[in-house]
Amino acid sequence: MQYFPCYQPIIDINKMSIAGYEALARTRAKNGRVVSIGAMFSDPNFKRRDLLAIDRSVREQALAYFAQQQHDVFLSLNLSPEWMDHVADHSPVPTIVMAEKCGVDPRRVVIEFVEGAGENSNMQKLLLRYRKAGMRIAIDDFGAGHSHLDRLIALEPDIIKLDMGLFKNAMSGGVSEEVVQSIANLARRTGSKLLCEGVETEQEFYFALECGARYVQGYFFWPALPEFIDPNSPKELVSRLLDSFVARNISREKQLMLYMDKMEKYFSDVQAAIKDNSLDFTNLPAAPAGFIRVFICRENGEQISPNYELLHGDTGCSWFVDNDNCGSNWSMRPYFYQTLAAKQLRKIKHIASQPYRDVRGGGLCQTIGQLLPDGRILFADIACFGE
Repeated sequence: MQYFPCYQPIIDINKMSIAGYEALARTRAKNGRVVSIGAMFSDPNFKRRDLLAIDRSVREQALAYFAQQQHDVFLSLNLSPEWMDHVADHSPVPTIVMAEKCGVDPRRVVIEFVEGAGENSNMQKLLLRYRKAGMRIAIDDFGAGHSHLDRLIALEPDIIKLDMGLFKNAMSGGVSEEVVQSIANLARRTGSKLLCEGVETEQEFYFALECGARYVQGYFFWPALPEFIDPNSPKELVSRLLDSFVARNISREKQLMLYMDKMEKYFSDVQAAIKDNSLDFTNLPAAPAGFIRVFICRENGEQISPNYELLHGDTGCSWFVDNDNCGSNWSMRPYFYQTLAAKQLRKIKHIASQPYRDVRGGGLCQTIGQLLPDGRILFADIACFGE
């Protein structure tokens, strides 16, 4: 049976072009159809020595083909950490030797390994050798159940490939979405580029944009191909999608601004109804949907009022007084010191915090802060737009 590479394009969203290709091992079924050999890597009955030989052969074929191409792209090669554990400290590194033999500039090669097996210390030593040769590093399937943040810190990858299952689950929102957004933020903070693979629909492409992905790949663009194609092939499609993405987000931002205007207007009504350390809610107008609660703090962060909670029901909304948080101190919360900073600048009327998960209701919310004339601070929790 013959084994050979095919090449799945990796799209650079910023440049609207093909940035590179992932070399994927393939063979032919009895009917002649090209099929993946991925299942062989998890088959305990397949001899590991034979599998390693196949894997290296496919890598060498990919590098030989890559050396003949004139396109300014990179080649991403998958390596199992299992193979890394078997390379002695002073032995030649097979992939580096292959690149040299084929005359490939190592700076155009990305070593991509599936996060899972392998010891950090062994991998670090070998990956340092790849880096010394000029190659870049990518972590595949990041965010899967076996992922370890310590490995990310130790290996400092150039590219983080988001786990496909996690990416698709995050499309439905909830905790998975927050995990993906956290990984995206982590990638930005560490200087890694985020790659979303398995993009199969327009909506998944838009979600990849919302995650801050630099690269995408998947059947929405192309499957693994037998040859490289024109790097500008995705330009027209990506340009159209970006225009649509911007239009969608302009519409959403307008709705968000109207929502926040409505919340801040009602917040001003609440402020006018403050009597001492309590809220006289008897004459307040009906609260807009999404307004959750209000409470009052001293400038040292101590809460000196109950929580005045709004309960929304089928027949309208009603106020509920909850004393549980009286005496709590919120000075460590960003919304607290952001409000005090606004007071010192004397420029901003209301401060809205970053979204966070409301412990009581479970939904995403934000906190609005406003200083009262006597130095106390009025806070309101509101649902994040769209929740």
